[in-house]
Amino acid sequence: MPVLGITGGAACGKSSFANLLSAFFARIQTFSADTEVSRLTDHDPRVRHEIQTILPQAYSRSGRYDRAYVRDQVFGQPELRKALNGILHPRVREQWSRLAASSKNKESWLLVEIPLLYETAGDTLCDRVITVGCTAQTQIHRLTVLRGLSLTVANQIRVAQSSLEEKITRADHLIWNDCPFNCLNRQAALCAAWLQTHFT
Repeated sequence: MPVLGITGGAACGKSSFANLLSAFFARIQTFSADTEVSRLTDHDPRVRHEIQTILPQAYSRSGRYDRAYVRDQVFGQPELRKALNGILHPRVREQWSRLAASSKNKESWLLVEIPLLYETAGDTLCDRVITVGCTAQTQIHRLTVLRGLSLTVANQIRVAQSSLEEKITRADHLIWNDCPFNCLNRQAALCAAWLQTHFT
């Protein structure tokens, strides 16, 4: 069955939309890059060792991965961010690309939520790509007010990714998330109906 890629800008609502969209399919498997990164940083000893070689203070004495510390460090230092991505991204790609390959022979859909889908050429493994977007003002509000990040870090996160305009231009479908939740759900319903019509 088809592989659906969901991407978009930071704090645009990718996860919310992915959850809503998946509810319209009887058989669907989902994969989240952010969830996989959390699994790797929290439970993979080799990943922990490699991260500590570039960021010795990334883990506390009790072994807890300090996400806030790492975020503050890497988004202010592009070379450090590149090194961290080099540790995590190939592992994430390997995991979901296996799922994508095996899904072709299954009856269930595969929905992958990958923030850096285009940046890592992951779109080549997808049958359709959905970009979730919103205005820059909404992004900043969500990152600072709702997530508690500083304005500096919020802007660093935004510019670290490909421009939202580019992702919108390249996508097969656009979901605009400057709207109430029921409007986002309606967009999910319309998108699911289109997909089911064209792939089943």
